[in-house]
Amino acid sequence: MSDKLTFPSLPANDLVNFFQIYILTGTEAKNLCKNDIFPNPKPEVIQRLFMRVLQLVFNYGVERFYMVPVNLDSPYPELQEGFAAVANIINLMARFLPMCQVYDFSASDILNPKGKRTLHLLSGIVNFIHFRDIRKEVYSEFCQSYKSALDKKHQLQKTIQEAEAKLEKLLTVPPEQQAEYKALTNDIHGLQQTSQEYQARDMSFKDKISQQKADFAEKNKKLSQINLAITTMKEEQEHMKSQIVESPEQRKSKMERMKDAVHKLKQSRQETSEKGDYYREKVSLADQWQSDMQGFMAKLQNIDGNLEMCKKIREETRRMDEQVVNLQLELKMLSSEDSQLKRAILLKKEKLAKFDIKHKKKEEDFGQQKGEVLEICSHIQEKRQAVHGRVALLLQEIQQISSHKDQILQMAEEEKQQYQEVLVNFKAALEKYHDGLQKAFDSSAEIKREKTAELERRMSRR
Repeated sequence: MSDKLTFPSLPANDLVNFFQIYILTGTEAKNLCKNDIFPNPKPEVIQRLFMRVLQLVFNYGVERFYMVPVNLDSPYPELQEGFAAVANIINLMARFLPMCQVYDFSASDILNPKGKRTLHLLSGIVNFIHFRDIRKEVYSEFCQSYKSALDKKHQLQKTIQEAEAKLEKLLTVPPEQQAEYKALTNDIHGLQQTSQEYQARDMSFKDKISQQKADFAEKNKKLSQINLAITTMKEEQEHMKSQIVESPEQRKSKMERMKDAVHKLKQSRQETSEKGDYYREKVSLADQWQSDMQGFMAKLQNIDGNLEMCKKIREETRRMDEQVVNLQLELKMLSSEDSQLKRAILLKKEKLAKFDIKHKKKEEDFGQQKGEVLEICSHIQEKRQAVHGRVALLLQEIQQISSHKDQILQMAEEEKQQYQEVLVNFKAALEKYHDGLQKAFDSSAEIKREKTAELERRMSRR
């Protein structure tokens, strides 16, 4: 059987120490010893230990154990008062010990306890009390953590509300500055649009100038190449003149070609100069535009100052938004933890609700039973009062009868004395009467004998 136990079987000394420290108090703890529970346990000590355990676990009062569970039809309920505590302990322990993983409890374990059996029951009770204390600590820690989480959640919500109020205050323009703020905002928007237009035009001018510069450089390069080719051709012409005697026609045609080439070069140079003048005008216009842009840039710097202030406000707003987002994330985490804690609490509450339902049902049953018992007790009290009244009447009648008896006895004694006197007198008179009768009988017998003798004499005479 010991292999199937779900709790260790404790020795008697450990059980005595445990009950002296955690269960009993005062003289009960001092007077408890090993011999009270093992090897020959005392029934009254075991009953007291069970009663104290039930008081600790279920918070029962002492009067709970001394209520007589009787009905109205029970004759002589006063005879059950001495056994009421033991009967209640047996009933309550039969409900309590299955919680301690002990399912074979019987009334003999209290009325006629055995050593090993008592150690087994007490070990189960000690194991349950240890388990109860551990679960109470876990539940108290859980309640404390839930309370701290709720406090932290309320604190974070308060911080978020303060941050939102501060952000709203930063984003809200005071009434006395709203007109100035609107004017500055309109000026900033207008200047931004103007600066964007000038920047677009500047970019287009810069692109055109860079393109014209590239074209001008390319044409200058081609011109330098043509000039180099002309010089080389002139050198070759001079060299060829020195070596070859040309015909007049060939020379004339060649000169015409050269004139055409020179004319083309002059035209290209003129076009290039015209384009250079055009580009110079463009550059002068660009310089004038740049001076105008410097004025606009000065205005833009002022606008940038105002924009920098707006950026600072926006940066502060962004930081506050980030703080709000972080706080919201932390709030979400806390809300998830809160939801987990709430689910755990709901489970605990459901368990506690089930336990409360069972406990309430037991209390209702107990209250109903208590009401019935109180009603029975009231009826019993009424019966007792009626019986007490009847007994008082009977005692009064008995007293009256006894006094009447004494009077009758006294009268009887007096009458007895009178009767004795009468009897004595009667006996004396009866003796006298008997003596008279005897004398009369003797005298009548004498007369009869005389008459008989006389009769016989007369008969003999005849």
